[in-house]
Amino acid sequence: MGQPTRVAPALILVGVSAFLVLTALAAAAYPGGTFCDANAPGYDFWGNFFCDLTQPVTQRGVENTRARSLAQASFVCFSLALVPFWWVHGALLGGRLGGAVRVFGLLSAAGTILIAWLPSVVSPLLHAASVFVATIPGLLATLLGVTGAFARGNAGESRSSPLRFSAWLGALSLALVSADAAYYAVAIAVPGCHVLLPALQKLAALSVIGWMGTIARVGAARGAR
Repeated sequence: MGQPTRVAPALILVGVSAFLVLTALAAAAYPGGTFCDANAPGYDFWGNFFCDLTQPVTQRGVENTRARSLAQASFVCFSLALVPFWWVHGALLGGRLGGAVRVFGLLSAAGTILIAWLPSVVSPLLHAASVFVATIPGLLATLLGVTGAFARGNAGESRSSPLRFSAWLGALSLALVSADAAYYAVAIAVPGCHVLLPALQKLAALSVIGWMGTIARVGAARGAR
């Protein structure tokens, strides 16, 4: 599989940084309204979903063109950051396991882009489908990546090494994203105000971003050798 170069880890950090900046700008431009409260002012970090920013109109029917354009750009940046992330992670593991991580991870990256262009206002069914198209391969890649990273630790990798630490962050991400996906499935089956769902989405996202940063650090260090 070969060791990752310094370029791919740098691209991870650039993509994630661009995602955070563009999402913040989109949130600042968002007119307001959550799924539970259409009249809520501005963007509520714990009350709004990321995909609320991609809606053509808000929950109360206000035009949302500026925030939508910024949010779509942020989704593209995050998707592009996932490409080198999964590539580096696969390189760190090597072998067939690393190859499988790359395949499932790249499928998840491609599916992530669909979410921004298929908001629930346009088509609830297609939006839900795009979420699971992005999530299921991503969960498989995460499970394989975390398993492989822990195995490397048991095979001689220092228990205090960054790769070992990344495995724990990956395990946390796996747990939070799985819980978020399961809760989202419940919300589809039982429509209504699920006030904890957007908060869980944010916790999962923060965990994944931290994991991506750690893998970028490991990849950069080992690619320099």
